[in-house]
This record gives sequence, structure tokens and C-alpha cells, in this order.
Amino acid sequence: MEGSVANRIVRAKQIALPASDTNTLRRRKLRERIDTPTPFHQLVTVIARRKWFVLAIAIFGGVMAGLAGIARPMQFEGTTQVIIDAPNRNAAAGATQSVQDLLDSSIDDHLTMLSSQANLRHVLAALGKTAAANGAGKSGFDPLLPDQHHSSGFLSDMMNRLWPRTSSGPNNPEALDAPKLEALRNRMRVGQELHSRVISIGYTDTDPVRAAIVANTIAQVYIQDLVQQHRASDQQELDSIVASLPRLQKDLVDATDRLETYRLTHGGVDQAAANNAADETAELSRQIALSKANFSATQTRLHHIQDLQKAGASASTVAAELGSPVLNDLINGKADPTAIDGQIEQETARLDSDTNVYSAQIAALEARKAVLDAVVADTASRLSGLRALEPQVAIATQHYNDLLGRQQDLIHRIAAPSPGVAILSAAWPPSAPKTLPPIFLIPPGMIVFGLLGAVFVLARNHFNKTLRSEAEAEMALDIPCVGLLPKVRRLHARELRDMVLGQQSSALSRAVMSLLVTVVPTQGRGRPPHLLLVTSSIRGDEKTELAWSLALAATRLGGRVLLLDLERKNTRLTTEFREEFKNVDASGSFGDYVSGRCTLQDAIAKIPALGVDLIVAPRVGDDLLAQLSTADSCQFADELRSIYAAIIVNGPLDLGGPETRLLTHWADTVLLTVRWAKTPRSLARAVVDLLQSGAAASVPMGSVLTQVNLKKHARYRFEDGADLLVEKT
Repeated sequence: MEGSVANRIVRAKQIALPASDTNTLRRRKLRERIDTPTPFHQLVTVIARRKWFVLAIAIFGGVMAGLAGIARPMQFEGTTQVIIDAPNRNAAAGATQSVQDLLDSSIDDHLTMLSSQANLRHVLAALGKTAAANGAGKSGFDPLLPDQHHSSGFLSDMMNRLWPRTSSGPNNPEALDAPKLEALRNRMRVGQELHSRVISIGYTDTDPVRAAIVANTIAQVYIQDLVQQHRASDQQELDSIVASLPRLQKDLVDATDRLETYRLTHGGVDQAAANNAADETAELSRQIALSKANFSATQTRLHHIQDLQKAGASASTVAAELGSPVLNDLINGKADPTAIDGQIEQETARLDSDTNVYSAQIAALEARKAVLDAVVADTASRLSGLRALEPQVAIATQHYNDLLGRQQDLIHRIAAPSPGVAILSAAWPPSAPKTLPPIFLIPPGMIVFGLLGAVFVLARNHFNKTLRSEAEAEMALDIPCVGLLPKVRRLHARELRDMVLGQQSSALSRAVMSLLVTVVPTQGRGRPPHLLLVTSSIRGDEKTELAWSLALAATRLGGRVLLLDLERKNTRLTTEFREEFKNVDASGSFGDYVSGRCTLQDAIAKIPALGVDLIVAPRVGDDLLAQLSTADSCQFADELRSIYAAIIVNGPLDLGGPETRLLTHWADTVLLTVRWAKTPRSLARAVVDLLQSGAAASVPMGSVLTQVNLKKHARYRFEDGADLLVEKT
């Protein structure tokens, strides 16, 4: 067709045949795209092709969201704010965590306890008391209306049937309160306000007054529970302190008695006298050390002088050692030796006397020190006993005083307990509803349903394994796609003749003529005869319509045209042509001719109004396979080529069975019709493989896409021959 000739996207590979071969189908190149579209481009193309479907789904979603918003009752939320006491900095200083960490941990604890099952049950009990006190049956006010825990209706019943909830018994109070607890939990909202110490408690209801009352009740019940818990804890601690005070008091009395008894037994200890004795002992130790040093030096000097005298040293040497001025004067004045010896004796006696004095002094000091050491030891012994008993008394006294102070503190806390949580702002009946107006639900609904529609379109396109373009057909079947036939309504014989021959500017006429020119060689008057076999993979591929269209179009090229119709099941169009145009009926059929029961002229039915001769299929009882296998194909084909310029064979529909494979050996070209967007590519590929097996592989084969919806095809943006048909249509 024109599109397949004029618009070639890529020519990649060519069927290798001799250069002298005039069959244009052998020289056709398979298409391949040069610019492969990106996945995003393919995504946009697929969605744009079904944009009206996606838009319809989006509008439907918007309408459904709007209706759901209108049907949904208006909800109001009452909010109560409570504030948490700041953690004690002194406690935080003694812990490893910071003040902020302690605050975050405390807030998490409060959030968890507010949503706990026990707190919700206490809230239900308080609401029940409130309803009873207000007279729900008379005033019409009930914080627990039945629609709160049965609002789900049909959906709730279905869910309960699919996933039944277990309970311990039909009369179990917990099972009876389960719907109320679920309703209260679903309608309650608990959260922290930013990073502050404030916790907001919200409750949603159709009645703003009821929403505010329930929110305030939740906060009040929680604070009351905390008060009771703290009071019970303080009372338990107070009872423990009161029980331990007599024992601590007895321990304090015993420690005091032991201290007083020790003091009476060992007497009092003067701390100043003990300190003076210690100082005096230290001074005596210093004096003893000095005396011992002097004694040692004097004794050493005396012994040295005595050694010199025994050795017979001169008087001057002894005088120098003694260092006496008087003795030096006597020696320098050259006094009498007797006087000098007498003076030396005196000096030696003085040194001996000093030695005795130092020895006596040391003995006296050591005796005094021994007395002081005994005094100090006795004092230390008495002080050690006191120091062991006094801390016991001090510790017992401190512990007893602490418990007395803790007792007084607990008494005050029990009288005025502090839960650590206070109501910052009580809930008031809200004036503005929480639910959005229905118009605000339309855009999200349209977006969600639009996305669902797009996903459906993409999934449907992904699982669509049909053929919709020339490039897809060539890549899937590995044979050239020689043309596309536009989709037309079911045509009768006269309508098909008028559209192909009378309306030459129509899309069908131009497509069929382009296909014929592409397949059949048209080199002037001397062109060789051509036998064209038309077959298909499944019923409904418009095989018979294509064969008749090609036969009608071939009459415009000149020469005689023969249509050999071997289709015995779908004979509607052939019967209409024979009845409509008053053909010259033949006495035989194709089966009679190949079986030798009649001549070729007797088997041909001529239709002068069309310029087409017709040979019909064998009778129902004839075996076409046996007739084709026994017939002389060369003689039959040569005889037909000697008479006709174009022979169009409408092959039997048997999914590429043995009959079609035998006919393939007769044909110059084989055309496989593929229904656009309907024939599975796997089935078409299987038929091609069967037809190309064996010796039939040398016969040129091409595919034709039939019943192409040109408008839809243009939205695919395949950029092939169908675009030309759309432009000129």
C-alpha cells in the first residue's frame, strides 16, 4: 500500500535473493526504528491514546467522592488541652538523661496511658454515669449513642463475618463493651502539640456538644485516675514509713545508750590535753635527737684525742685537735711542758664530763617521752571508741529525722495530691465542622481514580500481545509487512466492487492498489504472470475480502485476472459476487479439474461485469489435501499463467495446515492476513514458521494488517503507512 511504500522508518535487513529476481517482496527490507522511544515517551503515548477513558474514570471518581462527601455526616471535633509538669532539674542532674529527654519520656508515657484499654474503660464508665445522671431517656442526650458503635452498618457486619472476633462468652462484659471501646478509640485523637508540654485530646462526633463533653470527660477521668494512683502510692509509702518508725526509734535509743555508757565507763577525753601531749611528745623526740647527735660528736672527739695521746703525738697536734685558746697561748709562749700537759688533761676531762652530761640528758628525755607515749596511747584508745559510736548515733538520728520529714510531706501530698497533669484549656462545643466540604473531596477522588485508570490502561497495553503496526508485525513475524487495510463495515459484493473500482480515492481502494503494486511486478506490458496466495491464521482476518479486493484491483493493471477460491467455510462474499453479477456458471470446480473430471475451461466461472474469472473450491465431500498432493502443480500453474496475468488464490483456513503448505509451492508470493489488534502474535508467528518450513522457505512471504482503525492507529503514533491514509482521508 502507499504507506508501506512512501513511509519507511528504517531498512535494516534484506532478504538475500539473486539480483535478477523481479519479485519486489524479495527485495523489501524489514523496518526497524532509528529513534527508539524512551519509556516515558511510550508511557505518555499509551495514556494519551486512551485519554478519554482515563478522563471518564477520573470524572467518575470525582463524582463518587463528591457523593460520598455529601452522604457522609458532618463531624465536629472537641479538643481539650492538658499540660504536663516540667521535670525536676535536681532529679535530672543526678540522672544520666537531660531535662528534655525526661520530658519526652514523660510525654510518651502519658500518650500511651491516655490511649490504654484501662483508661478507655474508665471513660466509658464515666460517660455511662453521666448519661444516667442527665436522664438520657428524657432529655434525649446520651454520650454513647447507638450510631457511634454501630455506624459501620453493613460493612461492619460483613467484616465481623469474615473475621469473627473471639470472646470468652456471650455474657462477657468485656465482649459487650468491645464495640463501644472501638468506637471511642476510633473517634479519639491524642497527640503532642509541637515540642511543648501540652497534649491535646480530641473527640469527633456529629453533635458538637457531645464531642466537647466526651473530650473533657477523657481528660478529667485520666487526671482523676492519676490522682488516685498517686494517692494510693503515697498512702502505701506512708504506711511503710509509719511501720518502720518504731524500729528506727529503738535503733536510735540503743545507739545513744551505747555512747553514753562508753563515756561513763572510759571517762571524758580532753581533746586539748591530748593535743598538747602529742605536741610535747614531738618536741621531746626532737630534743632527744639533738642530744644524741651532740653525744655522738663529743664522744668521737674524745676518743680521737685519746688515740693521739696513746700514739705519742706532739702537744701542738693535740692542742690543735682540742682547739682550746688557753692551750694555744701556752704553746705559743713556750711555757713549761708540765703546765701544757696539765692543761691538756683538763681539756680532756672537760670533754669526758660533757659526754656524761649528754648521756644523762638523753636518758631523762627518753623517760619523759615514754610517759607521754603511754598517755597518748590511752587517749587514742578512748577517742577511737567514741568515734565508732558517735557516727552510729548521728546516722540513726539523720535517718529518723528524714523519715519524720517524709511522713509530714506524704501527709500533705495525700491531703492535696498533685497528678503532674493539669487541664490547660477545656473543650467547648466547636462551631466549625472537621470534615471537609464535598467539593474538596472531588479533586483527590479524580486524581486517585485517574491514576487507577492510567494503571489499568498501562496494564492492558502491557498484556496486549496483538499486532498493531507494520514495525511490530515485521519484528514479530520476521517477514515484511507490505500494507495495511483500513477498517470498513461488513461490505457486500456490490459495495466492495464500488469502493475498490468506483471510489478510487477512498482509503480502501488506495490501500489495496498500493498493496497490489507492491507485491505484483508491474514492468510494463511484458510483465510475467503472477500467482498470489492469500492465507490467514484465524477466522475473521478478512482473508476472503482481501482476495476479492486484490482481484478487483488487478483488473486496473490490465490482463485477465483469476480468483481461485479454495475457502469452503466462509463463502458468503463469493456467493454474493456470483449471484449479484450473473456470472457464467462453470460445470466443474477446482477439485474436478485437478482430478481430471473436467477441463480448465469447464472449471472457470466468468464474471464479465467485474473482469474477473472464478474457480470455486472443491465440493464438500472431496479431499482437498489428496487432490493437491496428486495434482501436477507445475502443469497446473503453467496452464494458468499462460492464460491469466494475475492469479489470486484464496487459500483454505486451517491455521497453516498441509493444504496451505502445498499451495505455497505453487505461489509466487504468499500474503498472510493478520487482524489488527486482534490476532495473537504467537499464533501468527506459528503459522509463518509452518509455511516457511521445507522447500516453501524460498517463496517470498509478506503480512497484511487488516481492519485497521485509522483514527485509533493514528493515536498510537507508529509513524507508518496508515498515517498517509489518514491524511488523505
